[in-house]
Amino acid sequence: MKKIMVVIIIVAVIGGLIGLSYLISNNMSDVFSQGTVYSVKTAEIGKDSISSSITASGIVEEIESFDIYVDNPTKVNKLLVDKYQEVKKGQQLMELDIETFENELDKLKINKRVQELSKNSPTIDAEIKRAESAVKSAEKALSDCEENYEKSKKLFEAQAISKNDLDMAEKAVTDAKTALENARVSYNAAIKSRDVDRDVKEENLRATTLGIAELEKRINDAKESMICPVDGVIVEMNIKEGAYTSNVQPVFKIVNLDKLQVKAEINEYSIKDVKEGQKVVITGDAIEEDTEVLGVVDSISPVAKKNISSSGEEVVIEIVISIDNANDALKPGLSVDCQIMTFEKNDIVVVPIGALKIDKDENEYVLKVDEEKGVMVRQDVKLGIISDMMAEVLDGLTEGDIIVDDPQSFHKDGSKVRILE
Repeated sequence: MKKIMVVIIIVAVIGGLIGLSYLISNNMSDVFSQGTVYSVKTAEIGKDSISSSITASGIVEEIESFDIYVDNPTKVNKLLVDKYQEVKKGQQLMELDIETFENELDKLKINKRVQELSKNSPTIDAEIKRAESAVKSAEKALSDCEENYEKSKKLFEAQAISKNDLDMAEKAVTDAKTALENARVSYNAAIKSRDVDRDVKEENLRATTLGIAELEKRINDAKESMICPVDGVIVEMNIKEGAYTSNVQPVFKIVNLDKLQVKAEINEYSIKDVKEGQKVVITGDAIEEDTEVLGVVDSISPVAKKNISSSGEEVVIEIVISIDNANDALKPGLSVDCQIMTFEKNDIVVVPIGALKIDKDENEYVLKVDEEKGVMVRQDVKLGIISDMMAEVLDGLTEGDIIVDDPQSFHKDGSKVRILE
């Protein structure tokens, strides 16, 4: 009796195992057929768009920033704008006290006119004329003395005059020469005095002219500094009414918030895939999730640099990303994440990443389903660009092929399959 009970229990256990196998395979007959039949989900190969990307952190920066300086200390009579105020090109920002400069300019112009009128001196000209006349008189006197001396020599030879008379005639020539030399010295001194006086007046006039030009430039610069050069927002104001400007720091800093860019850093391993003109998707804490901010890689630095952090040393290359549709949330100084679309293709044959397998030789393949025979067949594939979810198929699969989705390690070439709905 006990033996019969043991047999019944064994039969019951076997029956339970058979039932469990039936539940798993959904087909009782498969339990007793040759080989294991795997129930699998499949995917149909089709065409789609695919892209790959690199993500980098960046900082928003302004492209156009203008610092307004006043080179010379000038009193601010009135401020016409406030910090963070939006301003327009041509708008007056403040009133500077330039009346003192203008009064000084008027004085310099009057002084210049006086210098121009006194450029030629009648007194010196008269002195030169007198010296010139004295030279001519001395020349005439010397000529007369020399002529008289020649006559005296003939008379002396004819014993018509004494030796004393001849000596007096000769001395008169010597005195006349000395008088002519002195007259010429006086004339040259008068000419030199005139030239020196003229040079001094020319230099004084030149100095006055330069002073006028410098003061006019100072006034024009002050007037220009009162006018806004561009459209933008005032982000810095370093002056108060009644105070004097300083040339050390700008009075105003104006930023054009409509023209922004992002500077990001790419590590040396990824930079080979980054090219100018690539599309960039910009996200960040300041950007709403449903708002898409797009950009383009504008430039890539020709040199690399090293960043040292707590995690070690990293070689990076800086890139500049121009923003196509900056919204009000973007502000200079904000941190953003930049997804750089390094590759993008449309209407190509793709395969899900989860359907790929790799053998010991690093060959990539899929398990293609032969629906007529009900088996898996290994199919080697050649891949192109790869994204997070899909890979481009260059060779090995065509549109409409059925493959095993999410194959397991025990799924092999030739294994029997049953396709799950």
